[in-house]
Amino acid sequence: MDISAAADGSISVNFGQSGIVGGAFTHIYEFALPQNGLASGSITTSAVTLAGVGDLDLTSVFFNGTQLTGFFGGGLNEVVFANAVPILAGATNQITINGISRGNGSYGGQGVFIPSGVPEPAAWGMMIGGFALAGMAMRRARRTRVAYATA
Repeated sequence: MDISAAADGSISVNFGQSGIVGGAFTHIYEFALPQNGLASGSITTSAVTLAGVGDLDLTSVFFNGTQLTGFFGGGLNEVVFANAVPILAGATNQITINGISRGNGSYGGQGVFIPSGVPEPAAWGMMIGGFALAGMAMRRARRTRVAYATA
């Protein structure tokens, strides 16, 4: 896997397999991420000749139990994808790829993860400071005293 992390917490990844021998196969990728968020991705195949050496058919692909949709099985080029799959911090996430290779097959995949909106420390500091200033302003406000006459 080729993983690239950005300063904003987003992560992009490229992965795949080549040289898959003839027959049915199952490949499982497992990973954990440090934050909650959403992920999207796609997997593609291509071949020179239909049902020839190098042709690979995807039979099913699941990402955390969500089945990817797209063009499965029987074509020269197949593409499947999923969008906005929930990711839980610290949990084991799983991509399961099932298919049939006719010899020397390959596929490639890519994905992107965007963390849920969590304020940065500077934003937290400004928010807390704002609450403190509002509280002090309310406390310093002059209050009008009402006196009732007694009869």
